[in-house]
Amino acid sequence: MYRETEDLIIRDSVLEDVDQFYEWETMPEVTEFFSISKYQTREDVYDKYFLDKNDDSADQFTILLRREGLEPLMIGRVVLGDLIPGWKGEIWRIYIADTSLRNRGYGYQALRAVMDYMFTDLEMERVYLDFYTGNPAEFLYLKAGFTEEGVLRRNCRKDGVLHDVHLMSILKDEYNATI
Repeated sequence: MYRETEDLIIRDSVLEDVDQFYEWETMPEVTEFFSISKYQTREDVYDKYFLDKNDDSADQFTILLRREGLEPLMIGRVVLGDLIPGWKGEIWRIYIADTSLRNRGYGYQALRAVMDYMFTDLEMERVYLDFYTGNPAEFLYLKAGFTEEGVLRRNCRKDGVLHDVHLMSILKDEYNATI
């Protein structure tokens, strides 16, 4: 996938991105609402990168901020899973790593670009995601047109603690009504 928005470039992740993913995914402000263990190693991140790269039901992208007169800056990551073209797919992970770059619309732009890819290129009928209770990105998902389907109680274990997970989805006709 390659998409440009007003401020961003979203492109396929490449091997050279993985060290940056590892750095981000050691930051509590990134991992707080994901099932990323505080014990995750650099090798774990590389293993996941290669596993997804070789899995037709997964995809991963890097979010770059366009800067006038400068090279684009890596600011985030997207990981998709459970991809079944023509049917469904999951936004498994999406984040803007630098907290000073949050609440500027970049997450929304990235989410909309990913949704466009999933509904247009992959011809999905259903896109879904889940998130921990208290995740401030919930407002973003609602703004993008997702509907809450329910709460999966104690559905995710992170570092020995069980978390409730909210499940949200958007269907193709609902997405089409938002464009």
